[in-house]
Amino acid sequence: MIFSSRPLLRFTLWVIALLPICFVTWWYFGALLTAPAVWLVNAVMTAWVPEVVQSVSLEGTTMTVLTLFGENNGAIQPAAQAGNQLAFPFDTRILSYSIPFFAALHFATPLEAALERFLQAVLVLWLLLGVGLLATALKDLMLGLGGVFLEQPGVPSGNAIALAYQFCTLMIPPVTPVVIWAYMARRSPTFRELLSPPGSRGRPSSGTSRSSQGLPSQDE
Repeated sequence: MIFSSRPLLRFTLWVIALLPICFVTWWYFGALLTAPAVWLVNAVMTAWVPEVVQSVSLEGTTMTVLTLFGENNGAIQPAAQAGNQLAFPFDTRILSYSIPFFAALHFATPLEAALERFLQAVLVLWLLLGVGLLATALKDLMLGLGGVFLEQPGVPSGNAIALAYQFCTLMIPPVTPVVIWAYMARRSPTFRELLSPPGSRGRPSSGTSRSSQGLPSQDE
């Protein structure tokens, strides 16, 4: 069949078919997929800056960082003095799309122990999603609280926070799924054909002998 001799074509068609399914699943189950990363951010932020962050919660796919500060006439004050609390919401789907993207690439590639490898990859993607959400929370606190936040012990500089935010939002979500997929699929026919020169794709293996093709050998 054509698919058995053209693994790259098979992979491409399967990716096209799986992408809508994976992204629809991600859209409807986004809260479940994001929850472990948000729990990680809550544990880190409340332990790192307990004088600033009261909690990090998840409602639907929106992560909210609730602070111990409020705003009164444009001034940042403790919540008890201001009479309100500042909160910073963020749509986690801006970062979590890496999970369905990887799922489509992974399940379009014939691999041994595919489900086990997928769960291993999701653990890595969850960890990286947590790092991205953490960088986003730091950015929101820096812009929303200014010096009140940056002057806290252990808080990195504004430039470091900005760089981490840019890297975690622009680079990690689109690139990491491809890197993990390439590592797991590196021995598959699909990946080998992808790396082969364009002119050699779809040709029989160069190791085929003359006798196996029904031709006489040189010694006859």
